[in-house]
Amino acid sequence: MKVLNYRKRAGTLGMAAVAVLIAIVPGSEGFACGYDNPRSISRGSLNWSYPFSLHVMGAISREVAARRLPIANFDRGGMDLFGRKYLRAKKALEQFGEMLRPTSREPLPTPVAVVLVEPMLWARFEMTAVGLRTAVHVPGAERGDLVIITGEAVIAEIAARRLMFGDAYARGIVRLYGEDRQIAAFVQKYQQVGANRSTRDTRQRSTPAPHSVAADPSMRSSRAFEPNQAASSSETLEKLVQ
Repeated sequence: MKVLNYRKRAGTLGMAAVAVLIAIVPGSEGFACGYDNPRSISRGSLNWSYPFSLHVMGAISREVAARRLPIANFDRGGMDLFGRKYLRAKKALEQFGEMLRPTSREPLPTPVAVVLVEPMLWARFEMTAVGLRTAVHVPGAERGDLVIITGEAVIAEIAARRLMFGDAYARGIVRLYGEDRQIAAFVQKYQQVGANRSTRDTRQRSTPAPHSVAADPSMRSSRAFEPNQAASSSETLEKLVQ
């Protein structure tokens, strides 16, 4: 009898845990990411729509091996019954969206879609009449969006102000897709997103104002950069935006 009662209690607790997980992690929108079901991840279509986009995974792996980037929470082992991994990724994406607000008095020039390649989790940032709107766990990018393809740990490091967006782009752990002019303008405008105050002040004092990159034909949406292609990521970025 005691064994039977124990099994009943265990079953009840298991059902409660599943109910909590379903309530926390959205899965009823008609699409799924790896947080909903790890077996549902499909990166082939991403690479088809955005050529060479999966090269970002190789760049991230090199950064992790060199201990310049932590392992993504999604790739860490262990059970995640209460959706903590998803909630951390969601919070980092929301913080990244907030960091796009104060970089300029001008509004976000174009809607931006971000995908984290490990769980294939999409988010979208768009200006509305009431300000910047952040939507996490969307089906994907919309026509005309600037698309950012990167990893969960990259966004988390930027959100924690331990990594600047421009440096991440120069190191190949962020890839941008859209019109060349659109990409160049975004990199120039938001390159210091993720900098802490002391780093930002130092760079502003020591770095001359970059030249216009609006018509730079060398900015290609599928371009990636290896760490050994430049003396430093900052020098690589300066070459990009000049």
